[in-house]
Amino acid sequence: MTSIPGLVVDERRHSHVLQAPLAAPRGGIMLHYDDSSRDDWAVEWFSDPRCTNGYTWLVLDDGRVVELADPAHRTPHAGACKTPLANSVFYGVAAATNGLVLATDPQLASIAATCVALLRHHGWTPETIPHGIVGHDEQAVWTPAYTPRRALWGTLGRKVDPTGQRLDRQPIIGVNDVQRRIAASF
Repeated sequence: MTSIPGLVVDERRHSHVLQAPLAAPRGGIMLHYDDSSRDDWAVEWFSDPRCTNGYTWLVLDDGRVVELADPAHRTPHAGACKTPLANSVFYGVAAATNGLVLATDPQLASIAATCVALLRHHGWTPETIPHGIVGHDEQAVWTPAYTPRRALWGTLGRKVDPTGQRLDRQPIIGVNDVQRRIAASF
C-alpha cells in the first residue's frame, strides 16, 4: 500500500471497487462530490456490491479523510473525459455531499491539504501540475455509452460535480477556492 507523505488519512477502508494498475502517469487531481446525504451512508456505499464507482479519498463533513483505494492504483471515478485515461491521470478526491449541500469548511480545508500533499509528493507546484486541479464537470464528456445523441458525443455536460445544481449557482466545491487554499499553503 502506497502512503503519501504529509497526507493525513483518518481511516483506510479500501473498497471492493475495482482498483487497477495505472495506465498513464499521474498528472492531476479531479474534484468530485459523491452525491450522498449522510457521511455514514457515503462510507458504507463503497463497500456495497452495487457500487461501481470509486475515489482515492472521500472527505467527510468534519474534514476526516477516508482512503478508499491505494493511491498507486486507478479507480473508476472519471469515466470518459477530455483527458485520455483520466482515471489514471487524475487522483479522485470527493467530498461526502450532494449537488445541493455545500461542502463544509473542514471538508474544503482537508481537500486542499490532500492536494498540497499530492503536489509535494510529485514535486509539482500549483503552476506546474501537468493536468491541474479540475472539477469532474470540466472534464466529463458524452460518449455513445452515455447517450445515443450523436451531437453530444465529445462535448462537456455529462457530469455536474463538483459545481452542483444549486439555484443560486453557488458551487458545492469551488475549484478556484480550493486552488486559492492550496496556493496559500505553498
